[in-house]
Amino acid sequence: DNPAVEREKILDPHRAATLQRMQAQPVVLIVQDTTELDFTSHPPQDAGCLNKPDRFGLYDHTSLALTPQGVCLGVVGEEQFDRTPESLGKTNERVNWPIEDKESFRWLTGFRIASQLVEECPHTQIISVADSEADIYDIFVDAQEQETPAGFIIRAKENRSIPEKDPAAGPAVYRKVKDAVQASAVRLRKTVELSQTPKRMARAAELEIRAMRVTVKPPHARSSLPQVEYNVVLVEEVNGPQDGTGVNWLLITTLPIKTAKEVGQVVDYYKSRWLIEVYFRTLKTGCKVEEIQLETLSRLKNCLAFYKIIAWRVLFVTHVSRECPQSSCEVAFAREEWEPTWRVVTQSPPPKRPPTLGKFTPLIAELGGYNNRRGDPPPGPQVIWIGLRRMLDFALAWQTFEHAQQKLVYK
Repeated sequence: DNPAVEREKILDPHRAATLQRMQAQPVVLIVQDTTELDFTSHPPQDAGCLNKPDRFGLYDHTSLALTPQGVCLGVVGEEQFDRTPESLGKTNERVNWPIEDKESFRWLTGFRIASQLVEECPHTQIISVADSEADIYDIFVDAQEQETPAGFIIRAKENRSIPEKDPAAGPAVYRKVKDAVQASAVRLRKTVELSQTPKRMARAAELEIRAMRVTVKPPHARSSLPQVEYNVVLVEEVNGPQDGTGVNWLLITTLPIKTAKEVGQVVDYYKSRWLIEVYFRTLKTGCKVEEIQLETLSRLKNCLAFYKIIAWRVLFVTHVSRECPQSSCEVAFAREEWEPTWRVVTQSPPPKRPPTLGKFTPLIAELGGYNNRRGDPPPGPQVIWIGLRRMLDFALAWQTFEHAQQKLVYK
């Protein structure tokens, strides 16, 4: 509740550290998405509404930096917005509005954030990744007009027209992008592991993948905009479950598709988008941000800024421990954190050399309820979140009593 505190300034040091982590990577995916934060049961005094007049809260749009291997590097952009009761139910009226006046402008802003990072990380390939809500024609025009745009992979929502007539459909009808790519040859057959979601069970999916370059006409509501060119990758599941969860992705991208390897890479990069859903789940289920009870939106947004950093750290520890298990645990933990945790969990003195992440992270997870039995899968964000909370208490006690005994101050 300090008027000098702003959420942007809270996140600035985290963004600077994220930038350093990005600059050490050859490829970074900037995944953007929106989640709903519902505070209906205890809304701030000045809360706006969500999709109904009697539901209060805000929408959080986050840009998250990830490696293609799934290591979460940090938050590089965020925006919060809400609605007024008068604005609800007027979607059709907003179709012809300028993009800057629409809620969907946040997707273009997210792409521009990724493009700005191209300049800040000159030796890193930056790729903006988003789901179908980001299928906005203005983004494609923006990418075509920028000097140094980020690459992008966006799942198509609209089946747009190409500037070629379809005689079978009538003299004034243009062919559609999906029809054109569907008529092309299969470029790649691939089996991918799909993670579990609220709508499907985890499974191995057999995919047929086609790809081609297309020229696309602007939509009627944006007819003043120029035509654009991009690559499309059509991903269709073969012999999938007939329950509506079969894979059918039309991916729009600026990444190369000349070889089968390049086509497969587009699919792999898009699959990484799911990690932002894990981030939001960590923020809401692990950090329980929807249970925060504060009187004003400004206080709530400041608080959320801290929790965004905490949720990043939970995911970073989770995935870097899997990808780099032989690295020293001091990649992610201070000495004052791992030493007391080691002593409490193992009931033995901490080793002189820091243990590896592969040995230490399961100890944190044990504090959160992880069994750490041979054959158990690696610990997930939930148990690590709980363990980190307990580790903080141990670290504070360790610093306090060690300082009192030895008169030492640690950095």
